[in-house]
Amino acid sequence: MFAEFPWSAIILGPENDYIGGGVLVAPHHVLTAAHKVVSYVNCPGVKIRLGDWDITRNIEPYSYQDYEISSVYIHPQFNSANLQNDIAIIKLSQPVPLGVYPNINPACLAQQNAVFTGERCTVAGWGKDAFGPNGQYQSIQREARLPVLRWADCQDKLQVTRLGSQFQFNPTSFICAGGEEGYDACTGDGGSALVCEMKGQYYVAGIVAWGIGCADKGVPGVYVNVPSYMNWISQKISGT
Repeated sequence: MFAEFPWSAIILGPENDYIGGGVLVAPHHVLTAAHKVVSYVNCPGVKIRLGDWDITRNIEPYSYQDYEISSVYIHPQFNSANLQNDIAIIKLSQPVPLGVYPNINPACLAQQNAVFTGERCTVAGWGKDAFGPNGQYQSIQREARLPVLRWADCQDKLQVTRLGSQFQFNPTSFICAGGEEGYDACTGDGGSALVCEMKGQYYVAGIVAWGIGCADKGVPGVYVNVPSYMNWISQKISGT
């Protein structure tokens, strides 16, 4: 539905090529996964699109807005090999006018180390509808409501995949959600937000990081544990 997820951001390359998703959290700032933007830190022409829904047609009652980027902050401990600390902050070159357009508004940031285990939360994006070569990117934003699992359950479920029995799930870096057949984030959704509703407010619990396939029964998707990084996020937002 149009404007249902007004915090959703699209990261676009210089030729309007799709890079990944993000989430607006403040007038100047968008969160995303570090692995999506680490190659674009010094790349001119990368921009943020806010307020879009159908990316192939301009039929919405309010148009999208494009914003140039002034800075990209990659978490200093980001590890591209195993995606630990897979979080980045994008600073926009000008502030987003909040409350002006119904399709552009930020999601809330939780407290440091807030826990969303047991909640059913929502991820939305334009990624593929299936894993592999048969999956198609979506022109209209899609959503999935997913249960957030205990970290020990995440580890147990992922150990029975190709990761193997020695896989160690790091609950500081990650949370996991899903494991229900047919419902998941997928290829192209990286950087998009997993948001949890509490008392009418939507909080960023996670950012799409990685997964084993898409939407397979018993295999949850893995998300950046955003509340683990709230001290770093707050410092960057307040200091830039």
